[in-house]
Amino acid sequence: MMKEKYMWNVYFGSWGDGRLKRLPYLGYYVLLMVLVFAVIAGTIFLVGSMEDLSGMSMADTQAALLGKFGMLGIAGVIILMFAVMIAQVNILAKRIRDMGLPAVWTILGIVAVSILLNILFPAQHVEVNTSVVQNAQGTLAAFEASSTKTSMVLEIFDTIIFLCLLLIPSDTFKKQNG
Repeated sequence: MMKEKYMWNVYFGSWGDGRLKRLPYLGYYVLLMVLVFAVIAGTIFLVGSMEDLSGMSMADTQAALLGKFGMLGIAGVIILMFAVMIAQVNILAKRIRDMGLPAVWTILGIVAVSILLNILFPAQHVEVNTSVVQNAQGTLAAFEASSTKTSMVLEIFDTIIFLCLLLIPSDTFKKQNG
């Protein structure tokens, strides 16, 4: 019971004074990402199972689920995203504090640099065209997909921040008295 309470405290408690060493930070970060992945995969599995059980097409199943759980589902997704964001900022602040830096100002600096990089190097819209063989006679159908890709500069910045959090030892930036 104490471990569960401690894990809850790491993600959602001790806002002003908690600290996390490098390896626990990595563990809690990976655990948070695994939990998010599990929720997303479980939701996809649930929709797929509902499609098989109901015998409807995927679009009809999604429309039926949206009609039944629409606002509740949207509220649940918003609450989940907010909880993950709070947990991630909290473990980030604890790790930064453990390195000897002021957590609030460091996080605000990281956010400011991220916003500046997003303005200077905006996300790119990427379109991909491929051909897909539909049947044995070789009938080709054009498939067009598009997505938005973050800039490489922002990805490099995020990677550098993550590596700094993992590689800089505890109390590196702590002011020495004496």
